[in-house]
Amino acid sequence: MPEPWASKRHLPGILRQMYSAPTGIPPYGEYLEAARPEGDPAALPGSDIGKVLSKMDSDGSRLGVLTPLTRGPQPDLDMSSVLCGATNDWLARTWLDAPESNNRFLGTIRVNPADPDAAVAEIERWADHPGMVQVGVPLDAWRPYGQRNYFRIWETASRYELPVVVHADGGAAANYKPTMSGYPRKHIDFASQESISAMYHVSSFILEGVFERLPNLRVYFADGCHDFLIPFIWRMDADWAISRHEVPWLTKETEGYIDRLRFRTNHLEGPDEPSAEWHALSRSADLLMFGSNFPHWTTTSTADVIPGLSDDDRRRILWDNAADLYLPRLRKVGRDGLLADATAAESTP
Repeated sequence: MPEPWASKRHLPGILRQMYSAPTGIPPYGEYLEAARPEGDPAALPGSDIGKVLSKMDSDGSRLGVLTPLTRGPQPDLDMSSVLCGATNDWLARTWLDAPESNNRFLGTIRVNPADPDAAVAEIERWADHPGMVQVGVPLDAWRPYGQRNYFRIWETASRYELPVVVHADGGAAANYKPTMSGYPRKHIDFASQESISAMYHVSSFILEGVFERLPNLRVYFADGCHDFLIPFIWRMDADWAISRHEVPWLTKETEGYIDRLRFRTNHLEGPDEPSAEWHALSRSADLLMFGSNFPHWTTTSTADVIPGLSDDDRRRILWDNAADLYLPRLRKVGRDGLLADATAAESTP
């Protein structure tokens, strides 16, 4: 970070200070100990390129899209924006451009949504980088993401064919209240309710007309909420007939916009062996993309992807949906051949 920010010493560490996963295993289960670099107990889990590539190899994953954490929301907006910029510099230098990565990593442009001017400038700073394929914002926010103060951020992302990924990034700083009714007391309260925040963003993106105004914008929720998406959409559409005059810019019912959304497979709730009817109801094959969440304690593998899928649906979740999401961006920066190379590598014995 540039001065005077680099000299400030009040930054928290990356570990969650509130609602730590109560496993009793330092660092209290938030991350896998096996993901820590060998021989350095002070190193952070997930900070070694070789171990990440090994995890990808075990999953049969040719490409990995990295979503780095920052330090969560900061009371100082300038500090938050500087942290995002420094994180992006570090990600590009240490991971995307590193020779040992073997061109297998793609990255996320972290921005501070509470500072739209800085967020737009940060997207534009990385707009031509061939490894950056999405814009990352935290799940916790001071307002739902469809509201007008954010629109310039989404318009800029859309212009550069960058999907927006929403991922939890709190716990190590001055957090917003994780629920609408304040702070839970225990980890299980927090963990079971946090992803509900995504629903506020989903409804806001739709009802504020963001998807109407930006027809190529896609939003990827990488921390839950897929399981109760469809009932939530039904609830909104139940009020459509009497409420549509309030949102005259919408051209269809809210269910007509969910194809603009994607969700991560990791740590899904619901039945252990869902039926074909469940898959159809939840539109899992249309909306889900595999995400390992490595090195978090809920890390999964491609072998753990929800059972009961047809071969075609499984391929869509493990490859096609993500390829479709990122193809416009890769085409824009001249790297669409990367997907073809990955497909060829997958089919090579």
